[in-house]
Amino acid sequence: MRVEPSLTGAIVGLLPRGSEVELQAAEGAFVRVAAKGGRSGWLEAGTFETAPEQEARERRTKAVGGFAPIEGRIVAPCPVYLAPDFGAARWGELEEGDPVEVVIAEHDFLGVRLLGIPLAFVPAHAVRYLAAPPPTPAVPEPAAVEPPDRPGPGAGVNARAGAPEPSPDEAAAPSAEPYAALPFGAEPPVLQTRVEPQYPSAARKAGIGGEVVLQVVVERDGTIGSAFAVQEAPMGLTAAATDAVRRWVYAPARLDGRPIAVVKTVRVRFTPAAP
Repeated sequence: MRVEPSLTGAIVGLLPRGSEVELQAAEGAFVRVAAKGGRSGWLEAGTFETAPEQEARERRTKAVGGFAPIEGRIVAPCPVYLAPDFGAARWGELEEGDPVEVVIAEHDFLGVRLLGIPLAFVPAHAVRYLAAPPPTPAVPEPAAVEPPDRPGPGAGVNARAGAPEPSPDEAAAPSAEPYAALPFGAEPPVLQTRVEPQYPSAARKAGIGGEVVLQVVVERDGTIGSAFAVQEAPMGLTAAATDAVRRWVYAPARLDGRPIAVVKTVRVRFTPAAP
């Protein structure tokens, strides 16, 4: 803590990680806080997180707790953030060559597991995935049968989604666990059909808006599998966003030409009309 809102201000106290403070006033890139024991001073933005930000981080951590990590390595020094935002609180720094375990991809950030924190975020450009073979489930040897006839003209189109049918190899492959982050060399999923959410009438009348952040699984056929809200909004906005996103359709992610299921973060913003 500093005596004034400036990096040149004298330091009046040091707060250990995890200390609770009360925010009192803001000036520029600094916030005046009061700590336990009666001490007060100015903290630079990015050195603390608010209670709602902590709750959002804990929800994200719970959502990805079971995801299998993908090994990576830091290729350029970078800060570690507590949320996927360059203005979020910083946890520390990573140096070139540091290993990381990637568990989620979110816009320009990758969620990683680090010693001392189960989920933090680093800029995606600072990470290189270590080349490793994708998980290959065991497939029983097929019986010796004649190859199927080739489809006739006009076949090979899925009328429900308007997407090409999978090849016989793709159709025979078992459903695999979704990748927590896009593997090295893979093509990302591309949104093809977006369903806009129905703005809840009560929230619209009250002038309530907000942003809902969902972690979803884009399945191998491009449809949405599970959807989990890591940031909610009031008055039915979360349910409206989730219902709409579940009906989105993607061109699926592909690895070595074959579709794969991946976890993706999507954001749905509700903006009330100006009075």
